[in-house]
Amino acid sequence: MLPDKPSAAGSTLLANDQQGDMQFALLHRLVNISPAAIIEVDAEGVIRFANPRWQALRGAEAAIVVPQPLSDLIAPASADSFATAMVALESGTPHIATELAFCRDDNSVFHVSGSFAAVSDAAGCYAGVTGIFIDITERVIAEKSLRASETRLRQILDNTVALIGVMQPDGTLIEANKPALAAGGLSRADVIGKKFWDCFWWSHDPVIMAELQAAITLAATGEEQRYDTVIRMVDGALMPIDFMLSPVLDDDGNVELLVPSGLDISDRKRSEEQLAFVMREVNHRSKNLLAVVQSILRQMRPYDVDQFVRDFGARLRALASCQDLLVNSPDDSPELAALIQTQLTYFASLTGSRLRVAGPPMRVSSDVAQSLGMAVYELATNAGKYGALSNTTGQIDVNWQITGDLFTLTWRESGGPQVIAPDDTGFGTVVLEDMLAMALGATTKIRFETSGVIWTLECPVAAMLATDAPQSHPKQPGPRQARPA
Repeated sequence: MLPDKPSAAGSTLLANDQQGDMQFALLHRLVNISPAAIIEVDAEGVIRFANPRWQALRGAEAAIVVPQPLSDLIAPASADSFATAMVALESGTPHIATELAFCRDDNSVFHVSGSFAAVSDAAGCYAGVTGIFIDITERVIAEKSLRASETRLRQILDNTVALIGVMQPDGTLIEANKPALAAGGLSRADVIGKKFWDCFWWSHDPVIMAELQAAITLAATGEEQRYDTVIRMVDGALMPIDFMLSPVLDDDGNVELLVPSGLDISDRKRSEEQLAFVMREVNHRSKNLLAVVQSILRQMRPYDVDQFVRDFGARLRALASCQDLLVNSPDDSPELAALIQTQLTYFASLTGSRLRVAGPPMRVSSDVAQSLGMAVYELATNAGKYGALSNTTGQIDVNWQITGDLFTLTWRESGGPQVIAPDDTGFGTVVLEDMLAMALGATTKIRFETSGVIWTLECPVAAMLATDAPQSHPKQPGPRQARPA
């Protein structure tokens, strides 16, 4: 016998129960397969339910949920945030979005982003919370790695000698390294967000600002810019830099950023200026040397070709020795004593006995060295041929002194053959009188004493040091060469 059919009302209740069971089963399946971690915590903060995803994040078995305080799993870095959220939820806040870090049993950490929602009982009292989270561990690690990379990059940029920044293609500065800020005595607030050309480094000169704007416009099209320019420093001084604007492209090849950089080239500029000065000096000296050589050729009398060649070669060697001395002297200013001794090299064995050179330390200019060196060579040659060094007993004293603003040099021979004044003059007269008068504004005088030749030179001390030739003084007439009687 079949059981009685249920009443209509009973059928409805049965259907509702079945439908409720189906919905619960569906919800249970959804919770279990959810990619989000879901937990339920009671009013005491103890975990009462956790879905498999939470268990997987925890590194625990999916089927075994160990009741334990959720606070025990919070990583120290998230403890304050978690405590604040729990207090707010217990105080009536319905839900709170947050990011937290939790610890696994092996002390490794995983990071989640999600929300807590407060749960109330039938009486409306706080009964705990439910939490739904997604795993953001990889994102957090990537962000941490990115921050570390950015920190390392900033440390690298801040410890370079170059001035480096980052700006948008329209010229708005968004970053500057420490050397750049220090160079201008600036803070980030002084420059970040401003147009680059309006910043302190560039605003000292409208022409330089316009040049920079034009360079930025071209760089924004993807064309690297590089040129030498000048920026203003903290003390108002100007510093030359090798400046570059480098475009940074995105994945589509569009200019995303511009990187301006500058390197101090003060040393290079000084070297270039020094090189230019040296080239001008070489040109100046070459002209002087050619003028001296021309003068030698004009004044020498080729009475005998072989003798002319020997004399001309000797005088060129004297010039060359002066040039060697200049090249090896600091600032092209040789010591006067060294200059004189260079022209007396042939008689070096007599130095200290028959040949004495004395005077205060003094450096002379390159033009003075050339002219005075030739004069000493002529005197030494004459002494070797006819004067104090032509026998075994003669002596030469070369002395100079400074009295106030006056420089005096004396060449004095003694003990040689008896001297008489020559009847003719030659190249030596040009050197001892005309050349020195032009180069130094000097007064020269030669006396043919019976005991030996005496030659004196007087000029302003400044003429010995300066490179510009002063006006000539009237010269004392007189022949150069003294011959034995």
